[in-house]
Amino acid sequence: MSPSPTGSTAATGSSRTTSTTKTWYLTLNGVLAKSSNIGTILATGRLGATQSESNRVLHSYLRKFGIGSPTGLDFPGETPGILAKPGDWSTSQQYTIPFGQGLSVNAMQAASVYSTIANKGVRVEPTLVRGTKGPDGRFTPAPEPKESRVVSEKTAGTLAKMLESVVDDREGTGTRAAIPGYRVAGKTGTANPVDPELGRYKGYTGLRGFAPADDPQITVYCAIQNPTRSDSSGEICGPIYKKVMEFALKTLHVAPTGSEPARLPVDFEPTP
Repeated sequence: MSPSPTGSTAATGSSRTTSTTKTWYLTLNGVLAKSSNIGTILATGRLGATQSESNRVLHSYLRKFGIGSPTGLDFPGETPGILAKPGDWSTSQQYTIPFGQGLSVNAMQAASVYSTIANKGVRVEPTLVRGTKGPDGRFTPAPEPKESRVVSEKTAGTLAKMLESVVDDREGTGTRAAIPGYRVAGKTGTANPVDPELGRYKGYTGLRGFAPADDPQITVYCAIQNPTRSDSSGEICGPIYKKVMEFALKTLHVAPTGSEPARLPVDFEPTP
């Protein structure tokens, strides 16, 4: 997620974020829509009774989603990424890992997370080859990929609706990925890959998600290395994501969505 304004303090069920112009009282949906790092930290801090317990719970979910281990593609050169054990997290890591800056992933791992949510919470190990044909033309399907439940179907459905707010809500960070006639779920994000020659970070930006949000068929992942015009992932990757997703939906003859987005609340007025 991209940085949010500073000055955040905890509020029941929300992220209260203060900028120089106003104070945001965000719902958890709003934290996702506005890409608030501070809100994410506050939310993940409630996964356990203590910070160390919250770290362990978060780590277990990240592992279930496939972070920190090979995807199963067996593709040459694939990295498993980096995810330290929760007992080894530094003070900074326990606050940066929740929003993705304290670990490393490859593109397939990131896309697989969204495919898992699209698949009602069941992770299907990614595959490259559907099957093979012999000299006689007979098709032999590849072995069925491994499946594992990561979150409940209800949780996945709720999260899919929340991801719609990123694209559909006027205050979302991924509005340029919207596709007329379709409900689109997505998430913007920024990250810092290491330049091996200079030994320092160099930026890139990305957007990933699935559509239609109410009946997912396709997951798209877009990443731009070293953007020169803007560091806004929604601004740069949004139009690319839209074009690729539109082409895929039409090619696969996926019918337009017949229902309206849930439009969950993004913010709220605190009780005096």
